Amino acid sequence: MISKLILTTLLLAGGASAVAQQSVYLSDRGDDQGDGTKEHPYYSLNKALEQYGAEEDRTDTLFVWVQPGNYYMERPLILDTPSSRPVIVQSAGREKPQFIGGMRIGPWEACGNGLYRAYVPEVERFGFSFEQLYVNGKRATLARTPNEYWYEVKGSTEYPFVQGERAAAYAMQQVRFDDKDWSTLKDNPDEDLSQLKFRFYHKWAITQKRAEYVCLDSAAIYIQGDGMRPWNPVTRGSRYLMYDYKGALDAPGEWYLDRRQGYVYYIPQEGEDMASAVCIAPVLQHWLLIKGQAGAPVSNIQFKNLAFQYTAYLMPDKGEEAAQSAVNASAGVTLDFAQNVSFVDCDWMHTGGYALWFRQGCRHNTVERCYLSDLGAGGIKVGETIYRKDSLSATGHNVVDNSIITHAGQEMPSGAGVLLLHTSDNRITHNDISDLRYSGISVGWTWGYNANAVAPSPAVRNLIEYNHIHHIGWGELSDMGAVYTLGESPGTRITHNVVHDIWAYDYGGWGLYTDEGSTGIEITSNLAYRCKSGGFHQHYGKDNRVENNIFAYAYHYQLKYTRPESHRSFSFRHNIILYDRGEVLAGNGWQKGIVDMDRNLYWGPDTGKGFAGISFREWKKQREPHSLMADPLFVDPKKDDFRIADPRNIRKVGFKPWDYAQAGVYGSDEWKKRAELSGETLQAFDKAVKRWTAQ
Repeated sequence: MISKLILTTLLLAGGASAVAQQSVYLSDRGDDQGDGTKEHPYYSLNKALEQYGAEEDRTDTLFVWVQPGNYYMERPLILDTPSSRPVIVQSAGREKPQFIGGMRIGPWEACGNGLYRAYVPEVERFGFSFEQLYVNGKRATLARTPNEYWYEVKGSTEYPFVQGERAAAYAMQQVRFDDKDWSTLKDNPDEDLSQLKFRFYHKWAITQKRAEYVCLDSAAIYIQGDGMRPWNPVTRGSRYLMYDYKGALDAPGEWYLDRRQGYVYYIPQEGEDMASAVCIAPVLQHWLLIKGQAGAPVSNIQFKNLAFQYTAYLMPDKGEEAAQSAVNASAGVTLDFAQNVSFVDCDWMHTGGYALWFRQGCRHNTVERCYLSDLGAGGIKVGETIYRKDSLSATGHNVVDNSIITHAGQEMPSGAGVLLLHTSDNRITHNDISDLRYSGISVGWTWGYNANAVAPSPAVRNLIEYNHIHHIGWGELSDMGAVYTLGESPGTRITHNVVHDIWAYDYGGWGLYTDEGSTGIEITSNLAYRCKSGGFHQHYGKDNRVENNIFAYAYHYQLKYTRPESHRSFSFRHNIILYDRGEVLAGNGWQKGIVDMDRNLYWGPDTGKGFAGISFREWKKQREPHSLMADPLFVDPKKDDFRIADPRNIRKVGFKPWDYAQAGVYGSDEWKKRAELSGETLQAFDKAVKRWTAQ
């Protein structure tokens, strides 16, 4: 079975045809040689939907009923034929059927020193490789050094060979390291280092490369590819880790694949019994591909109450160049020219890249009450980095509602929870987004203003509303925020969201962050608290409206405004700023920039210089004559209760309370409970925060 799985995956083998029926049935005990009836159900989704679109005149609904069970997928489901026939694929019971894009690994045998190993014949026979392993549904750690956090680069030298516009189009770099950090390599001089990989952390992205040449004696490597960008170089002090070599296999939960002999090695964690453990190696990169055409979209399909698990990520031969939001990562479910396709009550878990991507020409599609967890990159991408003038090719009018996106960035830490690229009129509402290393929701893909861009930003009229975004950053990347925007975005609204516990590595870790050229954005009635570098930051932009928000208890400073310009940057009115430390107004913009700013309520210690270098009294005289320093009289803000106990002070500045408890997912108590992070995760996050606050 395993050999057949690998062969069909590598060769993309096809299947036989079947006649579509009004109802088709799947069972994990079924057979694709059956007829799809209840008595003789199929096994694969591919078989059940092969005839979708083949009979163009049929308009009755095709129901595909899937019995609960485990379905190991030998190839992705591909739908590329338009049809007027609606299709509903759903569980035949309350339990979600599991569509698995991986293969079982085992049996395991003890091989000394706490190690276990399992032979994977496909590795030797077919050159099959994998870079993720899951044990009892938990992602194991590909052997790495150090086991926690990272080391620092000692120095680097670049040798450019082909000139580029802002960096070399092709270059080689020598990267040097401290000898003391290389003991796991030097103690094993005969080890196979052909798969040895390095991850370098930049400000807001990572570079991952194989070493072209390793100098064990001098603790240096040579890598090649794009030249180093001036804004993201690998240089002295850059953080790095090295992984995928056997010498690093030294901690419970770590594993390594010997690609020469075909054995996978693993060190069990406490309580794991390898005789009964369910171990999965991902095989497929995609579960589902919808491939419509301009003017002929694939449409009217619903997937309901299904679970998709395990997709693969293999680092490309040339490595991963630094990319914001892991924008180049693939997605387990990828749609092009799709309309009215919906995913309801579905799970996507254990991915190599993103879970879902509404890519080109996707309109009026919906993700509703879905659970996305243990993600290699981010959760959901919408749109493209390519600007599409043709309205049929542009993506827009999609909805992501009442869904949970959590535990992301496992392979590419820069993945975003929801990434809106060149796309308009989307609604991202009532989602719970947590435990990411980078931004929660990112909107736009144009740096600067339209007048300076190749084409105007099409990221307009997007709605980001009632989302709960929390416990992101983990002190791993910088220059990130719970909600991050780029470029001119008139009509975009960021409203009624609750964001908290946002923690960057260095600078950044903002709650609401309007970056380069952000224009025409409404930011109203949001609650942002415990953000490392402030509840709000505008780098530079134009005519944004920041009103009726609560910004509380940021760590370094409360608000930041970086670049003053000759136009009005934003309005800032009727907000509450509650603080117990740090500057209130930081950055170069407050004194020199053009901001319509008044009728705000501040409450906290006045150090005499917290308001752009002066006291609140002086600031009030110069810039905000009607703003107040007064207690907003929340119920218990130190315990995250920001309800208004007494409105007498907030009325003086025109602040209007809203029910911030409505942010996040809605529905049953069971569904809301699923959005909560475990105590173990919360403790780990607090540990990461304390690591930086103690420095």
